Amino acid sequence: MKSLLVAVTIEALAVVPAVFAAGCPAPEGEVATVRLAGTDTAGDPLLSDGRSLRLIGLAPRQDAAEAARFSAGLTLYRDRTLELAIAGERDRWGRWPARLYIPAEAPGGPRQDLALLLQHGGAALPLAEPAPAACAGKAAPIRQAATSKPLQPASTAIDGHDLAAVKAQEGRYVRLEGRIASVGERSQRTYLNFSRRPGEAASIVVTRSLWRELKESGWTVAGLGGKRLRAYGVLSGRDGLLLEATSRAALELID
Repeated sequence: MKSLLVAVTIEALAVVPAVFAAGCPAPEGEVATVRLAGTDTAGDPLLSDGRSLRLIGLAPRQDAAEAARFSAGLTLYRDRTLELAIAGERDRWGRWPARLYIPAEAPGGPRQDLALLLQHGGAALPLAEPAPAACAGKAAPIRQAATSKPLQPASTAIDGHDLAAVKAQEGRYVRLEGRIASVGERSQRTYLNFSRRPGEAASIVVTRSLWRELKESGWTVAGLGGKRLRAYGVLSGRDGLLLEATSRAALELID
């Protein structure tokens, strides 16, 4: 099953050439030309010079299936010339936090962020971290060859109204989706509830400062009712029904 999953992922990813916004600003820090050798023993990206990376904006793999999809996605870029931008010091595991870019095909053309390509290709889940504004836009429409097999997502969305599905993912980083039934404003936190009755569905929790930021961008209690929301985070809290969104980037109104 695992080998089949990897094969399907590689075939699908090969026909998903997502292209991002042109005029992407220069990556932070010094840019170097590198080659991707594959993954190290821990499953992290490994450069041909021996350095291991943590790609900024991607969530850690949580099981063998997620690791297999990630490795399959990286395989498509193995031995290609890439641009590396280191964004900090090595972490406790010796990984460099970094961004990898596929160089523009022509001067002034769009550069592709490998982390975004992996996200849109289904090889990884996004992690809310700062990204260059001009590089964080939506990908061009994804087209798959008529003969390709269905893309295997890094993780299908968890229905926030499905109690059994939500509770089964307690403690895991997930993509959660649901329609907002009510909004509960408290002094320190605000709850975006998928049900009006406690315990019937999941809730998204945001801090007071994040809620203030959301309201400044146009979110209102009255306007959120009935809206479909996508959120990324760890399911925890009582019965595992709470997901705390840590930044604006972890939330998206779908409709």
